[in-house]
Amino acid sequence: MKNVIRNTWTIFKRNKEFFYLITVQPVIIFLLMSFLLPYSTAHNIAVVNQSHSEQAEVIVESLEHLEGIKIQDADLEDVGTKIMSGNIELAVIINDANSTDIPEIQILSNGNSEVESAVTLCVEQTTKNESDIPVSVNEAPEKGMTVSNSLGFMIFKTLTAGNLLAALLVQERNRKMKDRILLSGTKIRNYMGGMSIVYLFFMMIGSVVYYLAGLLLNFDFGMKNSFGFLLVLFTANVLSVSLYVFASTLVKKEDSLWFMASFVLLPMSLFSGVLFPYEFMPKAMQMIGACFPQRWIAHGIEEIQNSGSILSAVPDMLMVLGLSALLFIIAVVRSEGKNKKLC
Repeated sequence: MKNVIRNTWTIFKRNKEFFYLITVQPVIIFLLMSFLLPYSTAHNIAVVNQSHSEQAEVIVESLEHLEGIKIQDADLEDVGTKIMSGNIELAVIINDANSTDIPEIQILSNGNSEVESAVTLCVEQTTKNESDIPVSVNEAPEKGMTVSNSLGFMIFKTLTAGNLLAALLVQERNRKMKDRILLSGTKIRNYMGGMSIVYLFFMMIGSVVYYLAGLLLNFDFGMKNSFGFLLVLFTANVLSVSLYVFASTLVKKEDSLWFMASFVLLPMSLFSGVLFPYEFMPKAMQMIGACFPQRWIAHGIEEIQNSGSILSAVPDMLMVLGLSALLFIIAVVRSEGKNKKLC
C-alpha cells in the first residue's frame, strides 16, 4: 500500500489543476454561497393593532425588538389563512378593553410555533403596570454570517467531490494501468485503499481551509465548540470517497459518473432536507429522507448546535462511517470478483 500511496501522491501533486479543484475551488464556492445567497432565519409573525392606546404602541414596539422576529403586515380577516398556509407562525391581535386602559391581547398560532412562548412572555411583561426592574445581560461576541446559508450546498458538494477519484480509477482500469499494478503483487484492497487515503487527505485539506476561513470571517457555526462542525464534515469526506470508489466499480466510462450526482445524490439531498428546511417537509418525505446519509450529516450538525456537545453527533457520525465502510468493502469485493473472472 505504501507504494500505491506514494505513486498516487506524486500523480496528484504534479497536477496543479487537481489541487485547485479539490481544495481551493470548493472553498471559494462555499464562501460565495455564504455571502451571495443568504436567507432569513427570522420567525414571521403578524401584529394586528386595532387599539389606539399608548400601551398598544408599546406592545408593538416591544415585539419589534425581539431577536429573531420579523413582523409582517396583515389584515384581521387574513390572519387565519396566513397561519394555515405557513406564511406566518402566529398573530398578535390587539383590541381596546372596555373597562381598563390595558388592551386585550389575543395570540393565534398553529400550535407548533417555536417563538409563541417568547411572544407571550413579551406581551405579558409589557402589559404589567410595574416599575422598571434593572437587569444585567451577559455580553456575547457578535457573530457574522451563519454557515446555514451554505450548509445544504456544502454537504451536496462535499459528497460529489469524490468524482475525480472515481474518474481516475476508471481511467487506470481502462488503460490497463491497474492490471500492471496488480501484477506487481499489490492486492486490490491495498490499491484502492492507498488511492482513497491520498484523495481523502486532499479533501480534508479543503474542509480545514473552509473551516479556518469561517473562523477568520467570524462565521456563526451555531455551536459552542465549532470543531464539532469540522469533525462531521470529515465524516462526509469519508463517505464521498467510499461512495465514488463504489461507483467506479459500476460504470465502464468516466462520463457515466455524472449520473451519480444528478440522479442519485441530488434527489437524496432533496429528500434529506439539506437543500430545503427538513421540518417543513411532508411527513412521508421526512421518513424517506431520514434513511439517507445526507440527513445523518445535517442532523449531526443540528444536534451539536442544540446540545453544545460533540458527543451528541456521535450516533450520526457512526452511521455515516458505517455506511462508508460497507460501500468500500462492496467495492473491493466487486473488483476482486471481476479480476478473478479475467484471470
